[in-house]
Amino acid sequence: MSRFQAKTNAVLDAELECLRRELGLRANQKADLLRELTALAAWVIRQATEGRAVVARGEDDVRELEHPVIERIRQRHEQATPLPTRIQLNDAETRRLAEILDRGFDPPPALIACLRRLADPERMAPELTWADESA
Repeated sequence: MSRFQAKTNAVLDAELECLRRELGLRANQKADLLRELTALAAWVIRQATEGRAVVARGEDDVRELEHPVIERIRQRHEQATPLPTRIQLNDAETRRLAEILDRGFDPPPALIACLRRLADPERMAPELTWADESA
């Protein structure tokens, strides 16, 4: 098993101690604290990389998570994968696209209901959970 050591200052130590208590971990569970924080940070970074915003809903407001690291990730991702300016289709692809567009769109009732629930401003985001790795 590898060991991780880092030099910290009093402010960081106090913040980590507060997080440890908030997560209900004992003082000897530093590895568990690091695992929890890493899982959460990795999820946030994946969302930023995919262009998604992480938001928090309160009773009266919704706020987007803002941080310089998230902004750097988004900028790097946007620079690395520029959007194509023009899509070129061959004749067969053009005919297939025309067929699809001519059919129209008639979604099933279950899809309509699901989209309504997603668009509902009263909808609450799901709670984050972690799989129990010890099991």
